[in-house]
Amino acid sequence: MAELKKSLGTLRLTFYGVGTIVGAGIYTVIGAAAGQAGTDLWLSFFFAAIAASVSAMSYAEMSSTYPNAGAEFIFVRKAFPKIDIPSFLTGWTVAFHSSATIAAVLLAFSGYFNTFFSVPSLLISYGVLIVLSLISITGIKKSSTANIIMVSIQLLGLFILIAVGLAETGPPKAEFFEVESFSGTLAATATLFFVYTGFEHMASLGSEVKNPGKTIPRAFLLTMVFTTVIYLLIAFTVLNIADPSKLAKVDSPLSLAASNLNSWLPIALAVAALFATANAAFSGIISISRLLFGMASVGELPKFMTKTNAQKVPWVTTIVVMAAVAGFMLLGDIKIVAGMSSLGALLVFVAVNIALIVLRFKAPDKERPFKVPLTIGKVPILPILAIFISLSLIIQYDWQVYAAFVGAIVVGIVLDYFLDKRPKEDIDVKDENELFKH
Repeated sequence: MAELKKSLGTLRLTFYGVGTIVGAGIYTVIGAAAGQAGTDLWLSFFFAAIAASVSAMSYAEMSSTYPNAGAEFIFVRKAFPKIDIPSFLTGWTVAFHSSATIAAVLLAFSGYFNTFFSVPSLLISYGVLIVLSLISITGIKKSSTANIIMVSIQLLGLFILIAVGLAETGPPKAEFFEVESFSGTLAATATLFFVYTGFEHMASLGSEVKNPGKTIPRAFLLTMVFTTVIYLLIAFTVLNIADPSKLAKVDSPLSLAASNLNSWLPIALAVAALFATANAAFSGIISISRLLFGMASVGELPKFMTKTNAQKVPWVTTIVVMAAVAGFMLLGDIKIVAGMSSLGALLVFVAVNIALIVLRFKAPDKERPFKVPLTIGKVPILPILAIFISLSLIIQYDWQVYAAFVGAIVVGIVLDYFLDKRPKEDIDVKDENELFKH
């Protein structure tokens, strides 16, 4: 069976995680959140970080215990080995919502691109999709290097905004630390929760990580801490230089805030946003191609999807992801596509946390390089909290988003029934170490 090359250490995996989180969302969602929270915006960022970190810890435990390209699919499969449908639908949901995410950020890329040039949006989006897919096939180490370059540029734009903003306006004002409206703060927390999602894609690189037991938990921790610090600094900077109510009325709130400082800073942010959106799409292509490879490796998808090239890259599943993203981009509506992405992420968070709880009971003696803290007996408390947080955020979408997702689940069930897969008994007789060594 094909295997993937182990090339990722803590630094490269952390860069990957930061790149998937600090994507296009911070350039747009912060405006809506500022309108809800006002000067409490920084506190909403902090609460959202805590909410996301609870699920991130569950991912750290599961992906360091079962490092596999199949990620969430494998976690649920281990928890419910005798029932195919929960694990297949989990993997299908990840692939579905992540393909929608990639489509949304590529559409956003074309919007930023057209601030400099006038080119049809779909033409730009499809062109970038093809280029990024080709780069990802060159090998995980080269892809990781490209990721580091893009993340560095997108972070540089944010650091310039922070440095210039705080240098000209001074430290955060004292009134920022007086909570105005707790309900507004919580509403903004729900909005900002999604600028922290993306960490889950790190799990699908488990097969390509050196010393996953130590590297994966460290990378998860560093990623969440680093992104939270960046977001808090951005929040204080934006509050110092712009009125929160005005930020809520524009599509490019960071550019509006930057325009209050000087004329060249919005241009620098637009360039950074180009790299942020491109990198978010690039990271998604890499992670979902690995997820599909992992599913095919244990027989849940056709065997031809396990093919790799000379660089040990799953090129067939990369093409599959590229085709799926191309289809989503035809929808053209970023709001609905992004909504499907967010809903899918939350449903998968619920599945992963349930799997963790079940496996704590079913495999209590399994070696876990990292364990989520706070346990009563065998019951882990934080995963239960993560489930409640995710369920509370699931109820906020438009009906079109739910309708699209129901349709996707139906398609997934039909595919699971009709796909030409290896016989189930061929999978069951495998030794656990053989099954999960990828």
